Amino acid sequence: MKALECSTIDIAPTISRLLKVPMVPPSGKPIPEVENYAGEKGCKRAVIIVIDSLGYSLYWHLSTVMKNLQGIAEKGLLFKCRSPATITSPAIASIFTGYLPEEHNIYSTADIYAERAKDSENPKLRSIMEWAYRAGMKASAVIEKEGAESFRGRIKDFYGVPDSEDILDYDCKITDYALHALKEKPDILAVHLRALDRYSHRAETWKEMKKAAKAIDKNLEEIFQNAEKGTIFFICGDHAVHGGKKWLKNATHEEIKNHENNYVALIVGCC
Repeated sequence: MKALECSTIDIAPTISRLLKVPMVPPSGKPIPEVENYAGEKGCKRAVIIVIDSLGYSLYWHLSTVMKNLQGIAEKGLLFKCRSPATITSPAIASIFTGYLPEEHNIYSTADIYAERAKDSENPKLRSIMEWAYRAGMKASAVIEKEGAESFRGRIKDFYGVPDSEDILDYDCKITDYALHALKEKPDILAVHLRALDRYSHRAETWKEMKKAAKAIDKNLEEIFQNAEKGTIFFICGDHAVHGGKKWLKNATHEEIKNHENNYVALIVGCC
């Protein structure tokens, strides 16, 4: 399968175009291949699932044990997607807003509050979920508790899970909240799964990484099965895998280049 190319800042404006969500045009641009695909499928809702550390090359290493994700990729679209940040907070902020880190200036959760204090109406700080909510649509977010609180007063439905040493259990709780959110039939839902990133820091073997990947894939299966027909999924990494030297010991030149260029996997598919 030949991968297309884009940037993670293109995700929010693409959803804006597909769902007709009015927003100040960000730096990212709608992805034409996704527009064409969604038009053919008649997609009416969107779910963003950020899989922390799902670099493009790592996706290929783990795709054989991520059958549900691979199934979506085979029926949909796969992108080699450039991320503008190598750490989570600015990377996810770019996914949600469509702006580069130097534009939204969010490098930690605390920065969200600091930047809003300067200008609460700054469009560069507003996520696609917030734009949708302001337009009278249903929008939900399911992320770590501290980050979830930043949505208070900005969207109605947000769910936070406290950080945990048991990251597999943490992701299961995130998934449970996502399933609860889906029952409300949101126009757009954002979810963040973190097991792969935690394992990339602490694990030493590919067997351990595959354990995390399988757990994530099981969570994806539940989300896919509970989504309304006509939902388009944007499943993407936020940055290339951490602990790079450990996971690049036997890497090919192309895999090393993908890692250095901070390419993540973006899989787009309709249910």
